[in-house]
Amino acid sequence: MNSLWKTILDGLTYQDLAGRRQLRAHTAIALLILLLLALTGGFIVLSRFRLMSKIEAEPVPVSAPSEAEIESTTIPPTITAYELGCPTDADQWSLADTVIPQNYKVIQPACVYEGLEKTVAWALAVRNGYSRAEATSVLGFDEMPMQRLDQVTIPSDTHDPLDVPVSFIPPNPDFTEWRVNAVGESSVFYALRGCFRTSSIVGNRLDTWGGDYPVVCVVIEDAENTSMIYQLGGHMYTSPAIPTRSFLLFGYSGDGLWNWLGTQSDPKIEIDDPEKFANDRLTIATLYDSQVWDMKWSKLRYGLEMRPLPSDWRDRTAESEMQAILSGLNSYVEGGG
Repeated sequence: MNSLWKTILDGLTYQDLAGRRQLRAHTAIALLILLLLALTGGFIVLSRFRLMSKIEAEPVPVSAPSEAEIESTTIPPTITAYELGCPTDADQWSLADTVIPQNYKVIQPACVYEGLEKTVAWALAVRNGYSRAEATSVLGFDEMPMQRLDQVTIPSDTHDPLDVPVSFIPPNPDFTEWRVNAVGESSVFYALRGCFRTSSIVGNRLDTWGGDYPVVCVVIEDAENTSMIYQLGGHMYTSPAIPTRSFLLFGYSGDGLWNWLGTQSDPKIEIDDPEKFANDRLTIATLYDSQVWDMKWSKLRYGLEMRPLPSDWRDRTAESEMQAILSGLNSYVEGGG
């Protein structure tokens, strides 16, 4: 013990020529720092004590806001990426390859995807019990973010433009549908498959072949639902469904807005292993600097949940109901809607 104490003492002090103990330089500096810290701490404690004494001695009355003041309070709108300076001119975007060069690219800057996500949220909403009109309203679109086309031009494996047929349910604003599993849960998932410019540079010439959309994105739709419920004009019909992967096309229309152009007629892939497909879409979305889009994401991002199913949805299987709904959709198209 005496030896330990002597070692510590020799580390902190030394003996001068007269045999007296003197503080070593680093010991003196350390003691000075401790003294300054103690003085600073004491000053803070004293200041807080004086402040709290003053507050307790002079209480300030607090009055609740009036109803008029509450009603006049507005919640500031969400600031979008485009309002923060994200480029809206597609010519200013960079479309880069992923790990392996291919037709479908990653858009940079990634803030561009914010506009695409909003239109994907619209597509999710109309698959989950919102009419076309309701989805348009709640997401703040001036009109339905879609354009019905018979075909869309995409780059082929040889990099030459290829026209592919697309399909779309007629956009009757009152038409409603749900895509659910056996227990009535939302079962539609989206993931970005990549994007491409609809133009090519041939020699010194720019060849534009994509019509009104300078950039088009491909989005995977994994519809794992086993039932589809359709509702229009007081009629309702429930149909069985085979879980299927399809590919949706979205075109950039400018000012941060994207239009849903339809679903490719081919390919369509049956989902025989949901877990395998779930892992695949997550991998693909991550590869393209994105994420999986589903109703959980929609709730967190936009506050939208699946609309409640009608209580008797399993029993609504009369073919006459389906015919009435088809007639309503056809009448809307024939009427120029």
